[in-house]
Amino acid sequence: MIRKLIKRPVAVSMVLFAVAVLGAVSIKLIPVSLMPDVDIPQITVQVKVDGSSAREMDEYLQPLRRQLMQIPSLTDIRSQSESGVGIIRLSFEYGADIDFIFVEVNEKIDRAMSSLPDEAERPKALKSSATDIPAFFINMTVSDTSRTMELSRLASNVISKRIEQIPEVAMVDLSGLVFPEVLIIPDNSKLTSIGITASDLTEAIEANNIRLGNLSIRDGQYHWNIRFNSELNSKDDIENIRLNIGGRVYLFKELAKVIEQPASDDCLIRSDGDRAVSMAIIKQSDARMNTLQDALNGRIEEFREDYPGVEFTVTRDQTELLRYTIENLEQNLYAGIILASIVILLFMRNFRFSLLIIPTIIVSLLTSMLALFLMGISINIISLAGLILSVGMMVDNSIIVIDNITQRWERGDTLEDAVAIGSGEVFAPMLSSILTNCAVFVPLVFLSGIAGEIFFDQAVAITVGLFSSLLFAVLVVPVYYYAMYRRRGKKMDNRFLARIDRFLELGPSYEKALKWTFRHQGIVLTLMAVSIPLSVLLFMELDKSTF
Repeated sequence: MIRKLIKRPVAVSMVLFAVAVLGAVSIKLIPVSLMPDVDIPQITVQVKVDGSSAREMDEYLQPLRRQLMQIPSLTDIRSQSESGVGIIRLSFEYGADIDFIFVEVNEKIDRAMSSLPDEAERPKALKSSATDIPAFFINMTVSDTSRTMELSRLASNVISKRIEQIPEVAMVDLSGLVFPEVLIIPDNSKLTSIGITASDLTEAIEANNIRLGNLSIRDGQYHWNIRFNSELNSKDDIENIRLNIGGRVYLFKELAKVIEQPASDDCLIRSDGDRAVSMAIIKQSDARMNTLQDALNGRIEEFREDYPGVEFTVTRDQTELLRYTIENLEQNLYAGIILASIVILLFMRNFRFSLLIIPTIIVSLLTSMLALFLMGISINIISLAGLILSVGMMVDNSIIVIDNITQRWERGDTLEDAVAIGSGEVFAPMLSSILTNCAVFVPLVFLSGIAGEIFFDQAVAITVGLFSSLLFAVLVVPVYYYAMYRRRGKKMDNRFLARIDRFLELGPSYEKALKWTFRHQGIVLTLMAVSIPLSVLLFMELDKSTF
């Protein structure tokens, strides 16, 4: 096979160029995240019914809870009811297929839709992930502190929903909302004069705040759905309640003073000293951070034009941390490539060899990027760390192939035989060497728990990088070696590199160290024996943490 390939350098170059282009394109398409996309066995179901009280919301959640409790592998279910919003949190056994469970949760939601009012939105199911760290925090403030309730309504009813329409956004978590509270102050003197008490006012409110639901009326072939709505949703609704007392009709506001005021604070957020509503933007796991940032910036500019009295401030931008971390790792990756190239140039002492090996690193990295993209693995600190680890090992295969080909050529084989036989001879040893290296990292894939999920990216990045370098070393390097030397003969020396030989000559020093070791075997063995328990002791004393 090698003999056929070395005769077709143009075809090999075209394939190599195509792979490099695909790898470069995949870099632009592959998602970028701080951490790998790890599914945590938790699902959150959000139910929204505008105008409903916390007690009514709890009643809506009960049929849905009964449906969700039938899902297998469920370990815990918790619900929380607020005015207009209900949240059900589901926890499952680790190792359960969260994608299958997610589909089943949505099926249970569809079955429970009949128990929800018609105006209710379809409940939203959200999977928890290790990447659920908010990408952005946005504060909304107004200069007039008396408008905090209006700001809260705007944030929960308009702004958050418009942000969630961005495809890259998974959800918006609101904090610092101010909910309204109705305070009723009876006019005791007037109540006494007409012969009623404050409990009568309470009964009037309860009698007028009812939800009759839907009624179905059939008349032959005709079918009507009728809904009666008699709920108290605002201060004006309470004030306009009519009470028939002794044949005379009174308005509620004639008997009591109704005041709408902010409820007690459960969470207080300030931005530059002003009361604020904070929005945590959580991105989709497969979304690119820069795409989300551009879309969110455009949406914020629209908000500033539509609501000039409201100030929108991005207070925490996790993309800065992500950008800094990824750029730092990328710089380490580039530095590793440059330093590896310098070492190859100095120790192999041949510019042509360096020209053969250095492109192998770049193409192997591009191939690794293409493989990560096809496998759905994002660029994150774990996968990049794996690529950095594999850079140093990528050059080994090419060096071995070039050195073996050169030795056979110098011993008298023809260039074609040296290339074909020399590269074939070292394939099995190189494969065993790569399998040995992979044996260290591949077990990370089989770690249990979230740790195994996280280090999966690192193990895959290293394995893919090493095998791609093996393929290029065996199939591509011999082709270019043959093309480079078939017309130029065996002149492989270089005067410039020959001048630095004396700085790299370690033979005499190595021989002296070897002779000293053999003359003092007892000391050397004693040092080795002491180092083993010392290493164990140091390992036990080291601080250990998960991250």
